[in-house]
Amino acid sequence: MADDWIIDPTMLSTKPKVLSGRLTPADLDGVLDLVAGPEGEFDYTVSAYLDKQQRKVVSCIIKGFAPLTCQSTLEVFRFDVAIEDRLVLVDDESSLPPIEMESEDEDFVVVDGPIDVRDLVEDAVILALPMVPRKPGLEDVPAKAEDVPKKESPFAVLRAVKKPDQR
Repeated sequence: MADDWIIDPTMLSTKPKVLSGRLTPADLDGVLDLVAGPEGEFDYTVSAYLDKQQRKVVSCIIKGFAPLTCQSTLEVFRFDVAIEDRLVLVDDESSLPPIEMESEDEDFVVVDGPIDVRDLVEDAVILALPMVPRKPGLEDVPAKAEDVPKKESPFAVLRAVKKPDQR
């Protein structure tokens, strides 16, 4: 049913409309372009409702994983995703609050029509993926001085050429 994916902001009430399911990277073209393969899964629960202030609110909870390629080792590794987003939908930019009044717990989004849940999940996952994927544990390993080969000074060769009485 097409309605299983759509949230119509004009039809929200205080009783939440809850949509849940599972998507894979293969279901989300924008995500598939960023991951190492179609394996993985994202379990989502999206609730849309009017809050106590009669604001249109969409709450997204997404948990899952996707394969990423480490940019340092080129190994594929599992990247876990745990997202909890709260979006407040507004009709136009004039309804957006001033930046200094925005809360860290919610984001305001201008919406001019129905919302596809797949698009919400795709956008949230893309924002959660690292710009430069690194296999866990790599960034925690400091480079040891003894692991770095010492570079011989270019003047060392000159020392060997010098005559013993010139030292």
